[in-house]
Amino acid sequence: MSCLSNRDELLQWFEELLPDDLSYLEQSGGSYLKEIRELEALLRPMWAVLPAYFSGSRSKKILFYIDWLQQTIENQELPEISTENRQIAVETGVLGYALGTYQADFLHLFSKSGQEYLVEWLNQLNHIVFPEGNWYFFLILVNGGLKKNDCKYSEIRLQEALEKIDSFYLGNGWYSDGRNFQRDYYVAFAFHFYGLLYSRFSKDAHAEKFKKRAVRFSEDFIYWFDETGRSLPFGRSLTYRFAHVSFWVALILSDVYEKTPYSLGQIKKLILDHLCFWKEQPITASANGNLSIGYGYSQQLLSEDYNSPGSPMWAFKSFLLFELGGDAFFWQVAEEKITRQKSCVQKEAGFYIQTDAHQTTALSNLQYSQNEQLYHRQEKYNKFCYSTLFGFNISRGNEQIEQFAVDNCLAISMAGHHQFQSRTKIEQSRCYKNYGVNSWNLWDEVWITSYLLPIDARSHVRIHEITTPYALDTYEGGFPLWDWNKKYQQPQLTDKSCVLANKWGSSQLVDLKNNRQPVVVSQGPNTNIYNCEKNGVPALQKTVGKGTTLFASYVAGDTVKQKMPHLHLLIDETGYQVSIDQQKYFMKKEHFYDE
Repeated sequence: MSCLSNRDELLQWFEELLPDDLSYLEQSGGSYLKEIRELEALLRPMWAVLPAYFSGSRSKKILFYIDWLQQTIENQELPEISTENRQIAVETGVLGYALGTYQADFLHLFSKSGQEYLVEWLNQLNHIVFPEGNWYFFLILVNGGLKKNDCKYSEIRLQEALEKIDSFYLGNGWYSDGRNFQRDYYVAFAFHFYGLLYSRFSKDAHAEKFKKRAVRFSEDFIYWFDETGRSLPFGRSLTYRFAHVSFWVALILSDVYEKTPYSLGQIKKLILDHLCFWKEQPITASANGNLSIGYGYSQQLLSEDYNSPGSPMWAFKSFLLFELGGDAFFWQVAEEKITRQKSCVQKEAGFYIQTDAHQTTALSNLQYSQNEQLYHRQEKYNKFCYSTLFGFNISRGNEQIEQFAVDNCLAISMAGHHQFQSRTKIEQSRCYKNYGVNSWNLWDEVWITSYLLPIDARSHVRIHEITTPYALDTYEGGFPLWDWNKKYQQPQLTDKSCVLANKWGSSQLVDLKNNRQPVVVSQGPNTNIYNCEKNGVPALQKTVGKGTTLFASYVAGDTVKQKMPHLHLLIDETGYQVSIDQQKYFMKKEHFYDE
């Protein structure tokens, strides 16, 4: 049974995370006006406060937020919504949810004049320009909620938004968040989460489509969680942490879970295991107890410019569970383990996912971020492999390899310049049944084709064809091992391999071409998203000259040190054959740059 076995325990934890004043907003800044950051601090907690309140919880903290909301609306103190201030739109989603779900009960929190003010304020959304992507769901939720209550709304903007959301649908349950190659948690905790909420108070054709798409998505998204409940650390906005399971919560509340391959007991276990993992992490600020910006701990390196101190409370979307009273069947049903395949290919995400009892890993063959304003987009989207066990590192800078997050990437610098870069934009990608291959370049001069071959959850093979007009310094890294410090621990080095091991696990890297030097790259404290201690990355180093060079490596990581397998690489004009303990794998040679 999970550490959060009943509703009261979950409610108690939520209240521990809920700030009781606004002083915490001075902890750090954000890219939006102070009045918008204050609105965020009021409305993001409402994802938990409102379902708790309307299901009977009347604690001092919950009443504080209800009173604050009432006073803000009665005093007409909400900031004006404009295209320039459109970040406000993000925070209106919870009000659309409240209107659609609680209807008159929600409206009766306010006087008649307060209700009229709120309706007029929300209708400002219908006069602003929205960015391409999941934000159109705020138009959908707000107009859908207003329509449900026979209030003023815009049918034109509602239908426009529904059609826009349809235009981002890729098939097989997947959306793209705008015209880009990002397939991250916004698919789950935005597109599907909001679509399922809308389907609860609107019975149109779009609502039915949202439900069917969510069912299909669940069959892939289940693989983004490992057997311990941890979710795959990947993409932007990881500071929302346990918002990752809000998709599963919405499936339950909408009863759509009944159409999925999973029982209520299985989904319950996934949700509670995930929440228990986060309950045990140091994710609150010591002075105020609010959720800190970061992932496994307080880590500003991970943040985006839109992350203010109130932003992490989007995690509270998962607390919609409070809609279910203490006597609801969900709290009584026994938890059940989910049975799943050991591997899964997700072409829409470009992921080759492998799972075992210790971790889930995903080889990433397609995704990258086109948003040049997104902090650390290379680390969040473009590493070759992501793991629920090891997490990933964030760069402190690109000067010197120790400052660059070399884990699970190929870091390249002009020889002698010590300015490193890795895969960003993926020019072409092909996903085959057993492996993936992608092409990318640096500076429109250095061209790389990377082959990614999944073996199992702990290991994979990478092959890189590099063509360059000048000399390059290169480092290729394996999994980052937390709390590994070169002052106190020694690597196991051979002429072609590097192994790091400690109480947290083992990370190894083997050169299959025997043309690089095995080394250890030390990474500083607060660089790994799970653990604040220094960490080490096994790496292969080589300075290459003008022309074409081939690299190949075997990469492995686990909770314990594993026996080194028998490895062999055979190359011919058709492709690459890899033998691992007599198991053979073949990848045909691609000719991206000849086409």
